Amino acid sequence: MIIALDESYRQASEEFLADHELLFFDGPSVQLDAITEAWREIEILAARRPFPFFVDRAVIEALPRLQLVHKSGTGVEGFDLEALSEQGILLANNRGVNASCVAEHIVLLSLLCLRNSFQYLANMRNGVWQQSPLHAAVFQLEGKTVGIVGMGAIGCEVAKRMAAFGTHILAYQRRPSLEGSILGGVRWVPLDDLLRESDVVTVHVPLTRETERLIGARELGLMKPTAVLINTSRGRVVDERALYEALTEGRLLAAGLDVFEREPTPTDNPLLRLQNVLATPHIAGRSVEMNRGQIAATMGDLKSFLAGRRPRNLLNPEVLERGTARGGPLH
Repeated sequence: MIIALDESYRQASEEFLADHELLFFDGPSVQLDAITEAWREIEILAARRPFPFFVDRAVIEALPRLQLVHKSGTGVEGFDLEALSEQGILLANNRGVNASCVAEHIVLLSLLCLRNSFQYLANMRNGVWQQSPLHAAVFQLEGKTVGIVGMGAIGCEVAKRMAAFGTHILAYQRRPSLEGSILGGVRWVPLDDLLRESDVVTVHVPLTRETERLIGARELGLMKPTAVLINTSRGRVVDERALYEALTEGRLLAAGLDVFEREPTPTDNPLLRLQNVLATPHIAGRSVEMNRGQIAATMGDLKSFLAGRRPRNLLNPEVLERGTARGGPLH
């Protein structure tokens, strides 16, 4: 088969895919005409980093032999899933592989935000010893209520770690039958109740039409003025302007942000200038261990597909159920 792979897969692919024709690309700098012209014969596309454009219906239709798109990580909002399915092209990802890594980053952001550590860290780097609170009180995580919006693989890992700190866990998921029940120490509640009761709110939902600006001015207005918002999902799940206003007006203690509406976020993004915002450049899921894990998971899925088996996490299995997959049935 002819397989196009992100450059970061080069070394591993030489071992796992040596019997196939391999084309390599640098995801963030790929040009649109490269896909529609040079890749017309590819049968598998393994993407790791986002393309600088949306892979829409026109791009998909220009790849007549494509059978499988595999996306490292979880986010697949850069691909037109409906168009892929209509063309009989399977879409798979590595959902859950980086869950533990992201969960650790969320705990880190939560602790730093609650402990008002931003200016203390900057002062010590600049040789300033100041112990009194600089602009807000210092809180412990123990005994706090943590609200988890989205209880997928990452949300569950967050719950495990937060529980170890002696917190109370609330969860919201778009599964009404679970609301109000107690499952493994997690209390399921409607989103509004979660926002009102939580001291830390951490968001773990994919970016869809339904979740875009899920946390807006109304939702932020429900939160305690001593609460912290953590977002490591996708930037557009939170309304940045509304968040800025809540933080500057003292209606929210702090925010820990790993994702932004635009990425890279502009240097003049006003959120970056706030002392009660801790920002990282979309690296919550990155570590030496996760890098190895993502590569291994991708290579494993590609080998499975080449052997006639389903990838671990298919996002459009209905293509196989309808019998319309370009590559034929998988077992």
